[in-house]
Amino acid sequence: MRKRLLKIVFIVLVIILVREVVLVSIARYNNKKSVDAYFKNDTSFNYKSDFIIEIPKINLESVIKKADADFKNLDDSLVYYKYDNYKEKLIVFGHSGVGYGTYFNRLDELGTGDDVYLYKDRHKISYEVSKIYSVFDTELGILNNDKKGVMLLITCEKSNKNKRLVVELTINNVQTLKK
Repeated sequence: MRKRLLKIVFIVLVIILVREVVLVSIARYNNKKSVDAYFKNDTSFNYKSDFIIEIPKINLESVIKKADADFKNLDDSLVYYKYDNYKEKLIVFGHSGVGYGTYFNRLDELGTGDDVYLYKDRHKISYEVSKIYSVFDTELGILNNDKKGVMLLITCEKSNKNKRLVVELTINNVQTLKK
């Protein structure tokens, strides 16, 4: 009886693992397809509200979408809150951890001075990491739009789900890209 139970548990775990791998693969494929569409001027990319983020140090290139009302699309992609204009304070949320939709899994590897690039409206906006800090999930003051030309990348801390890792970036340069 015990061997049978262990066998069933093992099969269930394998099924869950395979499902997770398939979901991650599909999400990464769709993300890559959207990123490529942006750079190819493909009409399938939502140029009105989406943009692209590139973080070379952690090998991340991803689409950022406008957060829906309940932030439910955060499970599928990186999302921004309020503004999509780089001249305002951009706030980008992403999951960290293991599994599906964890685009900010390596965000904690960034350090002061690292480069991040944003692509929006045929502009390449270069940012530099200026500050890294943690806040409790109840500290909502960071969401205020008090600083212009700043971007915040926010994710859960891996060791404490009640705290948020915040990477603050400032604009270095804005380039217009050729179409």
